Amino acid sequence: MNAARIGVLVLAIVAAGLAALLARGLMSSDSEQAVTEVVEEATSDVLVAVNNLDVGQRVSASDLRWQRWPEAALNAAYVTRTQKPTAIEEFTGSVARSALLSGEPVTSEKLVTLSGAGFMSALIEPGMRAAAIAITPETSAGGFILPNDRVDVVDVERGQTLLRNVRVLAIDQRFNEKAGEQVAVGRTATLELTPSQVELVSVAQSDRPLSLSLRSMADRESTAADDATSDMGGSVVKVVRYGTTQSVRVK
Repeated sequence: MNAARIGVLVLAIVAAGLAALLARGLMSSDSEQAVTEVVEEATSDVLVAVNNLDVGQRVSASDLRWQRWPEAALNAAYVTRTQKPTAIEEFTGSVARSALLSGEPVTSEKLVTLSGAGFMSALIEPGMRAAAIAITPETSAGGFILPNDRVDVVDVERGQTLLRNVRVLAIDQRFNEKAGEQVAVGRTATLELTPSQVELVSVAQSDRPLSLSLRSMADRESTAADDATSDMGGSVVKVVRYGTTQSVRVK
């Protein structure tokens, strides 16, 4: 083999080696570039509901949990572990002011702690009032009326319906139906009323018994026309005539 052929062979070997090194370098560069492009998104632990929570329902520790949430999608109203690490313990025993779905982030406006001020007022719709009336099993549908039911308020003595489709906020100090319990026998029922309805009920129950008539669940979304007696306006005064006291509404 002459020197020329040997030279060509050496050059071919060197070129093949350089090509292999170049290919390896390119593969290594692509791999490193691909790795650097994978960036994990920052997250925070957000308090969410484990189960669906209804309005007025008491919240237990098992109803809440922490869930990772993208920081880019965080709302300032969400409860985070960084801001309130003991939130589950703090909200245990609270009352749901508005309904929460499973997996929905919790906010301080949606859960009201019973130890805080205004837990009852948190359950009342704006412009409404809470008023209690005395009840017995005989005047509360045998005790089958529960919180969040809808009732008519009846004047027993006169056989007249005073109010229709009124929401029951509580029976005694209970704000929600307990699982598996069918009745709630109590001595007082707290109703959600307008200011004029409060006047009417207060005067009426001062001198005669009132009864609650349980309505169907289908009546929860009834129209205002069905509640004609619930917004009569004016004021209620007592009129004594020939020794008989009557409650009269005046415009």
